[in-house]
Amino acid sequence: MTKRADIIDNTDRYIKRDIRSGLIYTENLGWLDLGHANPSGAERLWSQMEMHRGGNSDYFEVNYYQDMKKNIYGINTTAGIYRRFLVRRGLSDHDLKGVALSIFMSTSRQFEELQDFWPYILITDSGYSAEDLVSNLFGFCQAVNHADYTSFLDICPKEKAYRIWDYYGPVGQFKNKSVLPLLFPDPLNNKLKSQPYLGHLPIFMSTIRPAANSEWIREIF
Repeated sequence: MTKRADIIDNTDRYIKRDIRSGLIYTENLGWLDLGHANPSGAERLWSQMEMHRGGNSDYFEVNYYQDMKKNIYGINTTAGIYRRFLVRRGLSDHDLKGVALSIFMSTSRQFEELQDFWPYILITDSGYSAEDLVSNLFGFCQAVNHADYTSFLDICPKEKAYRIWDYYGPVGQFKNKSVLPLLFPDPLNNKLKSQPYLGHLPIFMSTIRPAANSEWIREIF
């Protein structure tokens, strides 16, 4: 659950690929949770796929999980989503990235559903918080492309981010089940209606599509 105190900008610390905490507001992607945007989780998935893509058998196994640790009524609790898949060998790099995106985003959505489930709703408003899925996708794109896309972010000064937070309220109150960014117009801009709206993904986040061929991936239950 992100808080107002989590808001940072480049004056606090230089925003780069591997930062694991902090909340920023950007003109092109809205709110971004740098913990979600950190590519390490997607890198675990992608490294398995790059490692096992060759071989003689028709499929190879991939394991992927997302989890969280919470203290509920004094008890330290860990909960998460753990999944296993068989992935078709011999796919092109582009198709393999599409399979990875299917695994990553479907698991991300299951994880968001988990956070909406009791008892977590008593202690967090994080389930489908406006910044979650777009932050996840940003981290995924950095991971599979071995890139640092933070220079593509139009990061707002912290003072403006505070102003947006104070006017619209905590970002967790706004739910977003799509990967499109939810944008919050600056309340000082009289030319724009002060109402959140869905924006568009930049090119570097829209070139990879989820796998369309069901024969490329099978979940193991």
